[in-house]
Amino acid sequence: MAGVAVIVIDVQHAFFSGPNAAYRGDAVIDGINRLTEAARAAGTPVFIVQHEKADDEEVEFGSEGWQLPDSLVRTDDDRMVRKSVGDSFHGTGLKEQLEQLGVDRLVVCGYATEYCINTGVRSAALLGYETTVVSDLHTTQQGPDLTPAQIVEHHNRVWASSSLQGNRLAVRPLAEVLATEFA
Repeated sequence: MAGVAVIVIDVQHAFFSGPNAAYRGDAVIDGINRLTEAARAAGTPVFIVQHEKADDEEVEFGSEGWQLPDSLVRTDDDRMVRKSVGDSFHGTGLKEQLEQLGVDRLVVCGYATEYCINTGVRSAALLGYETTVVSDLHTTQQGPDLTPAQIVEHHNRVWASSSLQGNRLAVRPLAEVLATEFA
């Protein structure tokens, strides 16, 4: 039986706290909690992906920065995925877990828009998943050039017009995803 899964990428202390915390971080986490609550109520699996890098105290496995923020709701039924590169599928077993569950559609949210979200959704589409990016539930930090708002807006526009092996990425706001996927 084909189905949908929610993938929450890299919502971790290192990226959502401190002087350069993620843009709209609290609002993004609040929205992710609404999304995952609706998904769980519908029996949809939730995958929480955490980035780690050995010998990097910011995101070394088990470090404070690697941990999930207290404000992110997690249940024992959520599936945890550890990754060490930008792609949530590379060397993680995520694809195999999705296949075991019969998942063919993904709803993706989290951090960082231009890095791990971009890489993850493109990989998902190339692997054949019908992929939706929640347009108001991905974020990034301030960088040297573009503002986080500009990065989010740019990627939403690019994803909406991209076709990867004929598999389009959908870009939809939380309200629309809640009304169509988990109503």
